[in-house]
Amino acid sequence: MKVQNRTCVRRLSLRALAASRTRNLVAVLAIALTAVLFTSLFTIALSINEGFQQATFRQVGGYAHGGFKYITEEQAELFASDPLVKAHGLRRFLGMAEGDAFTKDHVEVSWADENEADWMFLAPTTGRLPAEGTDEAAADTRVLELLGVEPQLGARFTLPINVDGKLTEETFTLCGWWEKDEATFASHVLLPESRVNAILEELGVTPPGADGMTGCRNLDVMFSSSLNIEENLRRVLANYGYQCDEPGENYVDIGVNWAYTGAQLSMKLDAPTLLALAGALGLILLTGYLIIYNVFQISVAGDIRFYGLLKAIGTTPRQLRRIIRIQALALSAAGIPVGLLLGWLLGGALVPVITARLNGVAPVVSASPALFAGAALFALITVLISCRRPGRMAGRVSPVEAVRYTEG
Repeated sequence: MKVQNRTCVRRLSLRALAASRTRNLVAVLAIALTAVLFTSLFTIALSINEGFQQATFRQVGGYAHGGFKYITEEQAELFASDPLVKAHGLRRFLGMAEGDAFTKDHVEVSWADENEADWMFLAPTTGRLPAEGTDEAAADTRVLELLGVEPQLGARFTLPINVDGKLTEETFTLCGWWEKDEATFASHVLLPESRVNAILEELGVTPPGADGMTGCRNLDVMFSSSLNIEENLRRVLANYGYQCDEPGENYVDIGVNWAYTGAQLSMKLDAPTLLALAGALGLILLTGYLIIYNVFQISVAGDIRFYGLLKAIGTTPRQLRRIIRIQALALSAAGIPVGLLLGWLLGGALVPVITARLNGVAPVVSASPALFAGAALFALITVLISCRRPGRMAGRVSPVEAVRYTEG
């Protein structure tokens, strides 16, 4: 026969909790300390990961998840419309800057839309991207320095360009510029797509040209997650009858941004890696478990007479375990938020100290929602695991043993 006594058990649990304020404070501090442990570790780990990714993005030249290389306008529209693609950016390569000023520098001349310019760190910090139907151009400060052009909106400059083996000199009006990032290999000059088309037509170059890429489109894409980037690119191709394995009529080349650690992890996720991750997580959980378990064990031992009397009036072991679990959840609601805040502040203070000793990692302090959600979840799981054995201890005690234990 089932009795609807959940409300009674909940009320009894909370009132028993309110009667032991000193013990509650100790338990809240223990839970907060565990949350601090998880949050600070997660903050440091995710911050180092984000710092590594940011530095690698600069070296790679962009932070799009991946892309489809040297495709036609029709293919670009087709792939960009796929449901897997959440955002896309387009770029058309025109040629390389040529001349004595550029013998030691790699300068690419191309068109890029707003998304692509942003993803490739080519968005002008002064001015804007070139407008269609004009002779405008945007460039980084390294190109302007090599040309001897003072960064000033409206400045005129002439640039020799090698377009598929054909040399042409073109004059542009500067409409924007950005600082050249020393971590990136190439410098860039961005033109309107209308000017790219005009130069190709003037030189008689038909995409993809003799080099297989002049005038073609490169479609960079963002998916919902950086996990399984290569698999998602292959799925988009397969949805429209294309493949990236063997050159042929339906072949399209793809590129995966290897700067994403999620993409690297999905490619290298083997049994030893899984065991190492599981071991690390298990060690962290054990540390938190030892902190909280002792507090609940002492708490139950101190209230053993109370639990014995409850059993004497008919409370079941399951209900006693539920009483302790409700108390643990109530204490967690107070301790975990405090631990999350203190842990993030502690982790944020340690990140610059740690990254200063690491090469190629930008000092970034992560504030990802996943960080706090993960730390809170781990802390809550640790609390629930830690109160299981004290709950069984309270459920097994008999009224007579409880009185003797208290008197002793």
